[in-house]
Amino acid sequence: MKGFARALGAWGILTLMAGILPGSVVGQSALPPVPVIPSDPSGLGIPAAPSPPREPIGLDLRHLVGLFINESLGAGSQAAAVSYNDLYTRLLARSYGDPRPPIEVEYEFIQEILREYGDPADRFWDPQAFKDLLNRPRPPVQARGIGPRQVYLAVPDLTPATAQQIRQTLYTQDYSQGIILDLRGSVGYDPQVVADVARLFLPRSVQPLLITEDRFGQPTLWSSENLPIAAGIPLVVLVDGNTRQGATLLAAQLGSSGSTLIVGQPTQGSERQTRFFALPSGAAVELAVATWKTGDGRSLERGLVPLQTVEGDDNAWLKAGLQALALPPRRPALPPRPTVLVQEGRVGRFELGMDTRNVDTHLLGNVDQIPAASGANVFQPNSDLKIFYLQDYIFFTYRHPGIVDSFFANRIYTTHPEAMTGEGIRIGSTYSEVIAVYGGPGENGYNEVVPYPKGSREYLRDDRYYVNYDALGLAFAFEVGSNQVTAIGLFKPGS
Repeated sequence: MKGFARALGAWGILTLMAGILPGSVVGQSALPPVPVIPSDPSGLGIPAAPSPPREPIGLDLRHLVGLFINESLGAGSQAAAVSYNDLYTRLLARSYGDPRPPIEVEYEFIQEILREYGDPADRFWDPQAFKDLLNRPRPPVQARGIGPRQVYLAVPDLTPATAQQIRQTLYTQDYSQGIILDLRGSVGYDPQVVADVARLFLPRSVQPLLITEDRFGQPTLWSSENLPIAAGIPLVVLVDGNTRQGATLLAAQLGSSGSTLIVGQPTQGSERQTRFFALPSGAAVELAVATWKTGDGRSLERGLVPLQTVEGDDNAWLKAGLQALALPPRRPALPPRPTVLVQEGRVGRFELGMDTRNVDTHLLGNVDQIPAASGANVFQPNSDLKIFYLQDYIFFTYRHPGIVDSFFANRIYTTHPEAMTGEGIRIGSTYSEVIAVYGGPGENGYNEVVPYPKGSREYLRDDRYYVNYDALGLAFAFEVGSNQVTAIGLFKPGS
């Protein structure tokens, strides 16, 4: 009787344990059963395989499968084929009889899975390599003067602090005769960081600065609110075979400017944007999560080829950069006829007074909206104002009282480098040249009213001043310091 009671008690304990230990973790599939291996499956006296490893195995693999399903560019399209249970069974079968630590077997298996399901850009990082990557020295932007009003900037890594470091450096230097931007060995992963740095050297009219496309084909256009403090300044960008990812994209986007020259050696291909994901064991995977290209749609799958090749030590590279700065700017040739036509009321391909409802909406870039109730509108205070910032154009559009949804472009500026008036004033002409043609204060309705109202992104710019000729319907924006024309505008006289 006592033996029966003891047996009954043991059965109760086992039943209770079975109720406590579930077959699956909440939110996760149950791990597949461990295969039972006979002690001598061949019957020939071959030693049995060792017992299954006691250490946890499969945690990193489970995490990777989740990343495949939710993040990966390459595996996302075949997520239905990625089964954790099947992969875990394969991993267990491989671990039997392998004398190595189970985690090493899992790492090797993960690398095979990356090759099988992932993207060619995907990469596995063991714990020590990932730790070294995270703790590697990240020197800040290095800067020094290299000639009369010329500055050298070395950017080892594109980090969230890079744009601020460059800006603070340039605030304390005279760089009016040129900048050498050294991107040799540089790398970047964040599209917004790339856009923030690019905006320092490119005018606001360049939109977007970067395009990414996720695994569903959904594009994202990247821009930046940074002030373009070095736009139009002669720029030489140094690149080499270790320039990769976002740094290659940055160099290519800067190279689209007529004041920039790319010098050095071909870079690595950078069609894939990658991100790092830590695994539970301390290892990590670098996965392609999107494709990216320049703001004007150029892919860099095969890298960037510089216009001028350089070899040798740092002195040779610096010398090549200085020689490139000494070259005349690659200013486009003047067009055979004017593009700002006062009599016709046309600026490039746009007509003064047009209804912006007739402009393709995908052309419209960033927008400032200033309601009439704000009282801030400079020229037509009783009308609602929308300012559209397009590539090479800025529209001041007004909705007059009583109008429901039409905004009319009564003032249009162009920043296109080939823009020119009928009298030969163009982008880059000086203030002296402008007043020699159209008159100074007291002539043709000359005034210096700032057209941008309070609340617009251009309102507080200290590097621009403006001249309007009310009798002509002609306006100019000038750069402080150089006194050069940066924008030419038309407006309805008297408006």
